[in-house]
Amino acid sequence: MVKWTPKSEDDLDQIREHVAHNFNVDLAITIVDEIIDEVEFILSKNPLAGTLLESNPLFSKLVVQGNSIYYCENPKDHDLYIVYVQARNTDLQNQRLTDEEIT
Repeated sequence: MVKWTPKSEDDLDQIREHVAHNFNVDLAITIVDEIIDEVEFILSKNPLAGTLLESNPLFSKLVVQGNSIYYCENPKDHDLYIVYVQARNTDLQNQRLTDEEIT
């Protein structure tokens, strides 16, 4: 099962707000819904679809519509947790990918 952390949901909200501000609300909603649907579809079919991060192999990265989706598997329940959504054309916030993020 794919689960979104509160911080990853905040990331999606920021993408939605950016698109709504620069384009329109309907497009913003559509884009974020498509990101969510595509991530959940891909990872529910193949949890190993992403590439492992060299800096921290507990985390994987999946690129969807130009956005980088960082996730990890919880060893207790084997659910996949989306911990960070890096919007395209933005810098990675390394402090977001810590061990505390998955507990």
